[in-house]
Amino acid sequence: FILDDNTSVSSSGNADTEMQPSASTGGGGGSYERKSSHTPSATAASLAAAADLSEKSVSELLRLRREAHSLVSFDGMRRLWDTSLTFTHQLEKFSGRKAYGLRSTLLAQAKSFVERKHESNMSALVAALDSERWVQCSVSAERQAALTRLSSGRAAFSSRKTTSEAISSATPATAPSSTGNAGGREKMTDAEVEGTRYKVVWSCLLLLEMVMDDVACAAHFQTLATNVVSKVAELLRLFNARATQLVLGAGAIHSAARLKSINAKHLAIVTQCIALVLAILPHVRAALMAQLPTKQHALLYDLDKIKADYKEHSEKILSKLVSIIGGIVEHSLAPRIANTDFDARARNNSKAESKALDADAEVECCKFLDNVVTNTRKMHQVLLVMLPAELLRDVFSRIFAYLDHKVPSLFKSAAIAEQTSFSMPIADDGKLQMINEVDYMARTLNGLPGVQPWNFTATKILEQELDIVREEDPPPLPAAPEVELCEDTESKRGILEGDKETE
Repeated sequence: FILDDNTSVSSSGNADTEMQPSASTGGGGGSYERKSSHTPSATAASLAAAADLSEKSVSELLRLRREAHSLVSFDGMRRLWDTSLTFTHQLEKFSGRKAYGLRSTLLAQAKSFVERKHESNMSALVAALDSERWVQCSVSAERQAALTRLSSGRAAFSSRKTTSEAISSATPATAPSSTGNAGGREKMTDAEVEGTRYKVVWSCLLLLEMVMDDVACAAHFQTLATNVVSKVAELLRLFNARATQLVLGAGAIHSAARLKSINAKHLAIVTQCIALVLAILPHVRAALMAQLPTKQHALLYDLDKIKADYKEHSEKILSKLVSIIGGIVEHSLAPRIANTDFDARARNNSKAESKALDADAEVECCKFLDNVVTNTRKMHQVLLVMLPAELLRDVFSRIFAYLDHKVPSLFKSAAIAEQTSFSMPIADDGKLQMINEVDYMARTLNGLPGVQPWNFTATKILEQELDIVREEDPPPLPAAPEVELCEDTESKRGILEGDKETE
């Protein structure tokens, strides 16, 4: 169609050619010579008409195929964009004027593609989140390579095939290893960003791949970079808001995942996903900033607000982990204080006083304190595997601070409550027994692997409440004066020093 119309335009220029008699014939013969009436102005007019027709024809073709073009893959849209833009540049060079009509049509095509792609991403992410069981999935080598490219500043060169396949298969049934290690033997592969490893779920991987898609779109369709920034912000907000509803709000119990309950492992994996997004976010921001004019850098402030939202979400999860222990202690374990009699326990344990002098002695605690230690240890076993060392120390410092305040408070409350038979110990042995058990609880908790030892004040509070002071450890002996030793004495000193070190 374009070639036919261009041919007709070119032919109209040739129609001005005139046939005139040749001067050499003297006017008597029938010989004629062809004289062309083409002038530079006429040629320019013909070329301008051909360029105008070509621009209108291609623009109309793109407009008619707008719906079909919005459904193509990123590679298809990229080829269409590159081919059309190359043709536009050649046409502008050929005609000497800007092809504004074709450029605006092409931009509208790309914008329609980005809008349709964003709607598809939002729907796929919602479906993945609603069916998410919040268990760790394995990160493939291709996805890890994409994360490495993004964190090293090469986000525009991400693999399109892997991302497209991932989005089209956004269900837990097809997500790799998203249902957990089926046989209990499969080793999960963590995501790694700048040397830090993160355990992630499938929906978080899907989110990151969508974000990297958008970053690549902004790099290739630079005129749409401002639109892409808002799309990235919407995806990040959706994940954060929906994850909050499903895990902290226990919505996963009623979602397509149908979880029986929300436990500490679910909370821990969400904190890991949030930490991964927070680690990637500065690189996403930098990649988008590179595609935006300086005047539009203010659009990136929205990503800074999202970063604060993610940090707030993580803080709520850490508080929730503490509240889990708090709920167990206050509602399930506190009623067991009523049946505790420390005076009777001291009488049954004639060695209570001697144990007070041995800091490493094992003490048989009452049911309340024993269950506090047991439940805290179970929480530690879960979080030790799921959380990095720094976050583990943070969580258990909060838990220890809670227990340090709450345990003495519960004993005091039980002693003054009318509906319970518990009373503070009266005999000195009973008082020592109570303080020793609380002290043993503190020492046991501080001995958990990977935790920051906490300076428990619960024993001092109880000492003040019971008006008793435990015997302190004897002060160290003064150092002996140095003397010259013989060989036998030197060997004896080595044995003593070895014993002292072992002790």
